[in-house]
Amino acid sequence: MRTLRGFDRRTGWLCAALLFAALIGLPLQPAHAAAELSISNPDGAALRALVIGIDDYQHVRKLKGAVADANDIVSSLRTMGVSDVVELTNAQADRASVLREISSLVERTKNNDLVFLSIAGHGTQEPERIKGSEPDGMENVFLLPEFATTPSGSVERILGSEFNHFIRQFELRGARVIFVADTCHGGGMVRDIDPRAAEMSFRQVPRYTLLVDELKPVSSSDDPKSELDLDHTAFIAAVDRHTKAPEVRIPGIDGLRGALSYAVARAVEGNADINHDGKVTLKELFSNVRQVVYQLSDQRQNIVTVSSPAQMPETEVAFELTRGVVLIQGTAARAASGQVATVASAEKQNPAPPAVTAKSQTAPTSAAATAPAAPSAALPPFRLTTPIRLAALDGKMGYFTSVKPQDASVQAVQPTDNPDLIWDPVSHDVIAWGDVVAYGVDVGGLTTVVNRTAAIRELKRMATQSPQLMRIWPDDRQQRSGQTVEVELSDVGSRAVLLFNVSGDGTIQMLYPVGSDAAMARSANLRLPLRVGEPFGAEQIVAVTSQQRMVDLETVLMQLNRRRASGQVIKSLERYLPADARIASIGFFSVP
Repeated sequence: MRTLRGFDRRTGWLCAALLFAALIGLPLQPAHAAAELSISNPDGAALRALVIGIDDYQHVRKLKGAVADANDIVSSLRTMGVSDVVELTNAQADRASVLREISSLVERTKNNDLVFLSIAGHGTQEPERIKGSEPDGMENVFLLPEFATTPSGSVERILGSEFNHFIRQFELRGARVIFVADTCHGGGMVRDIDPRAAEMSFRQVPRYTLLVDELKPVSSSDDPKSELDLDHTAFIAAVDRHTKAPEVRIPGIDGLRGALSYAVARAVEGNADINHDGKVTLKELFSNVRQVVYQLSDQRQNIVTVSSPAQMPETEVAFELTRGVVLIQGTAARAASGQVATVASAEKQNPAPPAVTAKSQTAPTSAAATAPAAPSAALPPFRLTTPIRLAALDGKMGYFTSVKPQDASVQAVQPTDNPDLIWDPVSHDVIAWGDVVAYGVDVGGLTTVVNRTAAIRELKRMATQSPQLMRIWPDDRQQRSGQTVEVELSDVGSRAVLLFNVSGDGTIQMLYPVGSDAAMARSANLRLPLRVGEPFGAEQIVAVTSQQRMVDLETVLMQLNRRRASGQVIKSLERYLPADARIASIGFFSVP
C-alpha cells in the first residue's frame, strides 16, 4: 500500500474497458534544427485559412484572449509556410466582412485544397431552425462584436448552420476542411469555482430572447442537415454543449488565452506528429489537442472532436510536415524538446489491501535503490523569471513581506489584479484559479506554496510541449474524503514509467516504481486507483515515460521523496529527461 499525500494508492492493473478516445502523446517541435519546419497539404494542393478572433464586444461582456488566439494561429500558419491566410479581429469581424471573406475563400478554393477555419469568441445557443438538426433542439451561434438583442443588433451573429453551408461549398469544390471553434455554448462547469477566487472569463453569454430577429441566414437546398452530413470535414470544439470554456493562463505568456487555440497553434507547428513520420493524422491531431487543453485548463475543459463518417481518423492525414535536413541530435536538442511521459502500476495477483492514511505509511523502498546513484553535486536552484502574483483576500499587502521563495520572485497585488494565488487571512486557505490548493497555511508556509506554484507552472509548460495521455475518472470534480478516483493512462506498453506527486505544500512523493514494481510497464493501458484522504487541497500527479529505464531520474526522485523540493524536481527533469520522454501533469482537487 502506498500513499499519495491526500490519497491512498491501491496497486493493481485494471485494463480500461472503454477509453473516451484513443489518445497518444505528442512531441514538441525541436528547437535545434538545420532547417525550418513547414506544413503542407497531403494532397499536394494549396492550404488556405480564415481566422477570426473577437474580444471587443460592444453590448455583451468583453473577452481577454480571443484576439491573441487568432494572432497566434495566424503566426503559426504563416511561419509554417501558409501564404493564403486571412485574419479578422474585433471590429473587422462584422457580419458583412465575415460573409465577404468566407465567400471569397470559397471562390479561391480548388480541388484537393485544405481549408482551415477558426473562430475564437463568444458563443451561445438558440432554438434550431432546421428541425431535427441538433440532438437537444438547440443550434450553436457565434456572436460578432456589435451583437445586441435589438433588431439591428440581431444581425451581428453567425449561425452554426451558416458555417455548415459554407463548409459544404468548400467540399463541393473538392476541398477538405478543419474547423476550430474556441467558444462555448453551454452554461455548466466541470468543477465549481471557489467564491473567494478572482472572477474568471468564459466564452459564453447567457441565452437571450430576440423579440425582432432581422437575421436572414445564408442557405441553399444542398446544405447539410448537421455536421455528420458533411463528407470531408473535421470539427474541434473547445467544450461540449453543456459546459463553459474558460480563458486560461498559459505558462510563460502574459494575459489570458483560449486553451484550444493555443493547442491548435502548437499542433500546427509540429507538436502533433507523435511518431515523427512527417504525417499528422486526424487521430494524432485530436489526441494532442485534447490532452494539451485538458492540462492547461486544470482539467476544466474536455474538447469535442467530430470527423465526417467517411473519414478514418487513424489513417486520414490532416496535414504533412517537411524539413530540408535531418534534425541536429544531442544534449541541447534533447533539453530543448522537454518531452512528456505516462504512468503504470505493477501487476499483482492478490487484491489490494484496505486504504490507509498518509500518516500511517513509512517511506517506501524502490527498485531504484539498487541502481547507480545520481551525481551527488547539488543542482542549482530552479527559478522562474516571471514573478508569482500573490494577493490577500482583504486586499492588504503587508502580510507578504516575509515571503521569500527560492524558485520565483513574488509580486504582491490586489485580488482583482489577476493573481496566481489568493490567500485568505481568516481561514488561511490558498486559492489558485478557482481551486483551493492548500488549507490552513499561515504566512510562514506561503513560501513553500509559492515555490510549488512556480514548479507546477513549469511542469505545465513541459507537459504541454509533449503531452502523455492521463485522465481522471469518474470525473474531474472536487473529490471528498473516502472517495475513490482513478488515474487512467494509455500507450505505456513496454515503456519505463516514473510516477510522482507534488502535494499542495510542495512535498514530493514517489509513487512508482516502489518496492517490487516492474520498471517497465506490462500493458498499454492502466488505471491507478486512489482514495481521497487528508490533507486536502491540490495534488499534482506527474508521469514520465521513456523506452529506456530512467535510472538517474528515478534515483533523484527517490532521494527527494517526502521532501519539499518542487524546484529540485524541475531541475532534475531538465537534466535527466531522455530524448523520447513524455510527461503528463494532472491535478487532483480534494475537499474535506
